[in-house]
Amino acid sequence: METIDDVIQKKMSKSLLKFMKLIDPECHFGFTAELINAWNALTLVEQRKLYLFFLYRKWRGIGIYGEPYYIITGCHPAPFNWNQHSLGQTLIAERKAIIAKYNGSFGTYTRDEAKLYNMTDKQWFQ
Repeated sequence: METIDDVIQKKMSKSLLKFMKLIDPECHFGFTAELINAWNALTLVEQRKLYLFFLYRKWRGIGIYGEPYYIITGCHPAPFNWNQHSLGQTLIAERKAIIAKYNGSFGTYTRDEAKLYNMTDKQWFQ
């Protein structure tokens, strides 16, 4: 019978696998104990922020460089303001973006970012 720790470990492993497919799709780097421990040291919110940060970089055509361990331990993700970006209009049309306030300024952010970064004054586009 599985324990709760077994279930949590499996869930974390799946999230790390998804993250690795995003940042290292050609599997140049392996899964080391250091890498797994670094990933598991992040909270679920931190893992999601990191994943979205690199997913949106890919959407914008920005490459992902570096070893996964150093990406996990050294990256400080921040939300991306889609205002004035060509993909921003697509996100708005698909109702995946909202206007929200982050660090005192309004911008166009995805709904996921607005939730993860606890943005305020959220408004839907008309």
